[in-house]
Amino acid sequence: MLGVEIAFFFSAVKHTSIADVSVISALQPGLVLVVAGPLFGERVSASEVGWAIASLAGVVMVTLGSAGTPIWSLFGDVLAAFSLFAWTAYFLVSKHARATVPTVQYMTVVFVFAALVITPLTIATGQPVGGVHLKDWAFLFVFVLAASGGHLLLAWAHSTVDVTVSSLLMLGQPVVASAAAWMILGERLSPLAIAGGLVVIGSLAAIVRRAALAGEVKELEPPELPQL
Repeated sequence: MLGVEIAFFFSAVKHTSIADVSVISALQPGLVLVVAGPLFGERVSASEVGWAIASLAGVVMVTLGSAGTPIWSLFGDVLAAFSLFAWTAYFLVSKHARATVPTVQYMTVVFVFAALVITPLTIATGQPVGGVHLKDWAFLFVFVLAASGGHLLLAWAHSTVDVTVSSLLMLGQPVVASAAAWMILGERLSPLAIAGGLVVIGSLAAIVRRAALAGEVKELEPPELPQL
């Protein structure tokens, strides 16, 4: 699933704006909320579902706001949606696997199988694998180091953090990615797209706050006495 997600994600950013891809990816916590209860016994309140729906409205705003820009593409947005579903599946499987498998061993297997998925796709689609400049190798090294470290830390956190909370804590990514795309790549952000991004981040951040408060209350509750 990680290999499939990587293929869809990098194809998406080549066809549409990074802002679109990032904010569509931000829908992942909403999908996690739907299955967290049945799969992991995590309680999801009605208010959390309401905030997730509000974030969906924000994504619609971003998509409409980006539709008028030259770099927007419906095909790219569809690829981003497939990337979203693949990432969510990988996220949930990782949470389940980390209950019994140590972090390093798990991620070693994940990276090997991701490479076995990506390599044939690269060859089959005729993607060039040579002619990389020295500067690009430096960027590639930084990317591999940062991405691998991020995946490793996420897998480590899965054993102790609720999947709903861990998915929501990653919501800083769309903000950073959109801002970086504006500053580095010159991707224009329309007022509607900015407003939609704020709605997405604000709505899902409210869920993070409620989860944190719920965790504090749970810690303060006295332990249950055994029944006689």
